[in-house]
Amino acid sequence: MLLLVGSYVQAGDILVTVDGIQANETVKAALVSAEQKRWPEQPLRQQQTDDGHLHLSDVPPGRYAIQLYQDSNGNGQLDQGRRGIPLEPVGFSANPPLLNGKPTPGDSLFEHDTADTQLRIRLQSPKAKK
Repeated sequence: MLLLVGSYVQAGDILVTVDGIQANETVKAALVSAEQKRWPEQPLRQQQTDDGHLHLSDVPPGRYAIQLYQDSNGNGQLDQGRRGIPLEPVGFSANPPLLNGKPTPGDSLFEHDTADTQLRIRLQSPKAKK
């Protein structure tokens, strides 16, 4: 006789400290699976912060990526130029450079286990046009 027992997977929290927040602007965050080729329109979780600290609770172990941005013009999305370079302050887990435009989730991946994961993400402001 085969006995099936449900297993409980322990889920830790993801704690993010955000550097480079511009005064009086809310930071929006999206957590996605790092296996995605592109940033999906519907992330696994969305959250926002005004104080520079994000706390994503009970996240199962896996490979993830986080995108942060400040919606400076209030249109509800991250604005990008023609070459995909962000026009608003933006940051990604693993802090990849933005020289070639917006990185993929794979460029921003981190491993999350059953313990809490602590990340520090730096918002990068767009370069001023000359």
